[in-house]
Amino acid sequence: MKGITTTLTDSEISTACSFAEQAYEDDIPHATRFDSRLGTTAFYLYQNDIQYIVFRGTNGDPADWLMNLSAIPWRIHGKWAHGGFVAAQSSVWKQIRKRLDPAKKTYCIGHSLGGACAILTAHRLTSNKKRPAFKDVRCITFGRPNVWLKSKKQLKDMVNISVVAGSDIVATVPKFFFSADRNQDIVYFGTDGNDYLNPSKEFRDGDRKLSSSISDHMMKSSYSPRVQKCKVKELVCDIPTA
Repeated sequence: MKGITTTLTDSEISTACSFAEQAYEDDIPHATRFDSRLGTTAFYLYQNDIQYIVFRGTNGDPADWLMNLSAIPWRIHGKWAHGGFVAAQSSVWKQIRKRLDPAKKTYCIGHSLGGACAILTAHRLTSNKKRPAFKDVRCITFGRPNVWLKSKKQLKDMVNISVVAGSDIVATVPKFFFSADRNQDIVYFGTDGNDYLNPSKEFRDGDRKLSSSISDHMMKSSYSPRVQKCKVKELVCDIPTA
């Protein structure tokens, strides 16, 4: 089985899921919290010689916050990204960056809008030529929206995991001009109950159910239960055909 199976463990995805869910609480135990005037909330935690950066997502109907974010692209370390997501991440970036040690393993984690902030953070850590490179960056997100302006340019090498629950509408938007990362690995929770590794866009489009487009986006009721059952080594790679 190709892809993430040699670099991602059940423990890693479970820990990331737990932190992403805890980010909706007032605090994550032993973590430092950062809040910005734009409404971005992030947490920094150093535990077992590992750095964790966790971004809070968004509550309520995702259409509400998507409409309130400026989609004008911003250039960030050689890549064009959704301006609203960049503004949200940048509003806490300086506070987070000064806490980080490039020599330590670093996880960037988030759900929904928090997932967008997490991948932008991972990109900044691996692509800034003016600072020491972070050699072991792992981005694990849940229901991450499309962050990047459509381009053939790939992100720098990192473990880049996008966990998507079948009908989650946020993982498909914004549709026009923006796309997902070209070199991400997708852990896809199918509506048929199976868990897939990197299924095609055609398969995912055909698997979605409009009636579950919002409910599948919820961290606590959708992602957390599926992550608890998911086994990385058992992800389905052979996609069934019609």
